Amino acid sequence: MKDKIIAIIIIFLISLAGVCFVHSKIVEKNDIKEYSTALDLYQKEDYKLSYKHFGKVSIFSNIKTPALFRQARCATLLGDTRGAKRNYSLLLFLYPHSQLYVVSEYNLAMLLYDMGDFSARKHFVHIIKYYPDTDYALASEYYVASIDMKSAQKTRFYWRRKDLKHKSLNHFIRYVKLSPDGRFAQQSINKIRQLGIAISHKDSLALADSYYIRGLYPEASKYYADSPINLAWAKYAKNEYKRGNYPVAKSLTENGLKYYSRSVERQDMYDAIDGYVSLYDNKLQTINNLLYIYPKSKCVDYLLYLKAKYSDESQRYQIYKQLYDKYPDSDFSAEALYKTFYSYITKREYDKALLLGHKHLNHFKRSDTAPAVMFWMGKIYEVKNNPTMSKSYYKSTISKYPDSYYSYRAYSKLHKDNDLFIDANITKKPIVFPCENKNEQDMATKLINLGDYDFVSELYKNDKFVQSWIAYKQGKIIYSTILAEKAMKEIYPKPSFEDSRWRLVYPLNYFDYVDKYKGDQDPLIIMSIMREESHFNSEITSPVGAVGLMQLMPATANEIAAAYKLDNNLLNPETNIRLGSLFYSKMKSTLWGKDTYAVMAYNGGMSSVMNWTKNLSYVDIDDFVEKVPYPETQTYVKKVLRSYWCYSNIY
Repeated sequence: MKDKIIAIIIIFLISLAGVCFVHSKIVEKNDIKEYSTALDLYQKEDYKLSYKHFGKVSIFSNIKTPALFRQARCATLLGDTRGAKRNYSLLLFLYPHSQLYVVSEYNLAMLLYDMGDFSARKHFVHIIKYYPDTDYALASEYYVASIDMKSAQKTRFYWRRKDLKHKSLNHFIRYVKLSPDGRFAQQSINKIRQLGIAISHKDSLALADSYYIRGLYPEASKYYADSPINLAWAKYAKNEYKRGNYPVAKSLTENGLKYYSRSVERQDMYDAIDGYVSLYDNKLQTINNLLYIYPKSKCVDYLLYLKAKYSDESQRYQIYKQLYDKYPDSDFSAEALYKTFYSYITKREYDKALLLGHKHLNHFKRSDTAPAVMFWMGKIYEVKNNPTMSKSYYKSTISKYPDSYYSYRAYSKLHKDNDLFIDANITKKPIVFPCENKNEQDMATKLINLGDYDFVSELYKNDKFVQSWIAYKQGKIIYSTILAEKAMKEIYPKPSFEDSRWRLVYPLNYFDYVDKYKGDQDPLIIMSIMREESHFNSEITSPVGAVGLMQLMPATANEIAAAYKLDNNLLNPETNIRLGSLFYSKMKSTLWGKDTYAVMAYNGGMSSVMNWTKNLSYVDIDDFVEKVPYPETQTYVKKVLRSYWCYSNIY
């Protein structure tokens, strides 16, 4: 009897769970339907009915927070400030950990501000305190300052008015310092003037920087003139170079280097020096004069770097050696050390090169030149018949710098293959929401599927990968790729290629056309060329006249189109890819079937590559790439092959 009762209870609980599951699915389906209807009405500007349908989304739904937020917006657009305040306040109370919290509090504060209710101040201050790294905190600085300024105008008490005016000034100044080219920068400066309070010399420098960044050079000049010369000279000089006021700019640069080089930001000083050197025809003599006159300046390392750049090869590497020996922590030591390291390799002084290579990897592990040094260390040990050490360095290049050109070359060396590898098994993977939080992912995906791009964009305003994903979903593939690329550069160490964010950096845009017209080429090399040439902008035209996805010159396209009796509309993506693939195939077949040469020719021209192969002194393909005399072409080859390597690993 007891067993029967237990069995009945178990069956009842299972049935109840099933009913609850079915009910939850029905509720979820209804929530999505109501949200979709409400959004459609919202886009049709029927805010009253839209408000009603957003309100029907159940409180347990993971799209309830956006529904409340949308209701508040509907109420605002209807002029129902009480309804808007009620919805924002409810959202803040029910969902204190929501990513919508800060934007909701900001919108609530703005409602109060527009109503003339100075209780908005406490919300703006709360945002500044607890969300300091957001755009909302920046804007809040401006509004707190504006509220304090209005309060100062209303108070009858002198001491209170004085206190409020100084508080207002501090917030306006802070806004200009944090956001010199921001939406409220000029308004803040105007209100600072209206306050009638004398600002400090340091604050004057902040206002000058704001004008400079916005390209208002005459206005900037007035404030730089009133700033501390020891802090302002480099920026002031840059401003005067922009204005064409060269005598003042030169004087500022010379006096700044002599007396105040330790008081300013390095990059500002470098820019001032560049402006100074640009005024003279004999660059090397000008740099030598500066080194002679200002031997103790903080920027001697930069002057040495420039001296090496303009010196002939016989002296260049000695200057680089002097630079990294004397200034090991300089911004330019890593590059100087690498170039000296590579010069020893070209002279086959491998032991000296190894010493410098070890030194570089110990001091500059995260520098741009570190992958190159690690790869070439592997090559040195290969020449010295030490396969164990050689493989170790090749493997370290791949593991530590996974998305570099040198990782591709290290992989090729490990697999005894000096050119591209063809793998026909490309797996097309979807571009998904780039966030591991399942609840956020579900909510964002639902909203995107419903077409609510604006809301998700605002929700993840400061997440570049999510912004890239939204842009991709909206068909803005150029912006999407560029944004994801910038975001990935900020990550160290890099995630594995299994991470879905890589697909935003290297998407398979137009892959069906590439695959259709690849011929006997690896489709991913065509993808890589297209990505680097145009970032998938099918309508782009370069300054020299190259057109479309694969940046073909019209004359070249006409020649290929005539030979194969094809259409030559380069703005048509399919046509552009087809002609570009044929052009690439032709170059590759002419250049001994080598992809590296063909990629080089795609940028530098076939005749140039033919001349380089005949006239340059090089050991192998790696040495050849490093000695390509066109810097643009050398960079281009490395970019395309890096993209190829990344595409191969991702797909």
